[in-house]
Amino acid sequence: MVVAKSSAGRDSSFVDILGTYNPVVRPAHVHLDGEKALEWLMQGAQPTETAAILLKQIGVLDRYFEARPAARKGYKFLDKRTAAISTPSAVEAVAAPETAGA
Repeated sequence: MVVAKSSAGRDSSFVDILGTYNPVVRPAHVHLDGEKALEWLMQGAQPTETAAILLKQIGVLDRYFEARPAARKGYKFLDKRTAAISTPSAVEAVAAPETAGA
């Protein structure tokens, strides 16, 4: 993960390196400097959706929201993702009425 200017292209130069992420290996390899990431967020950096999810997993976004509660409204997609993960699957939804009537 890197910090780059919003006007920079995908393969252009970056400002700072925050860590590495390799989703191919199992378990996924995530190594991020949380303090540096929090510092950039406090300066106004806006993470991509994937980066925000990773920052949420390691607890950086929670610390950021404690310092700036109003910033939470810009991260509503995290709530939707959590709700989608906790929704029962179609198989569970179909199986539930059968077991309830027995």
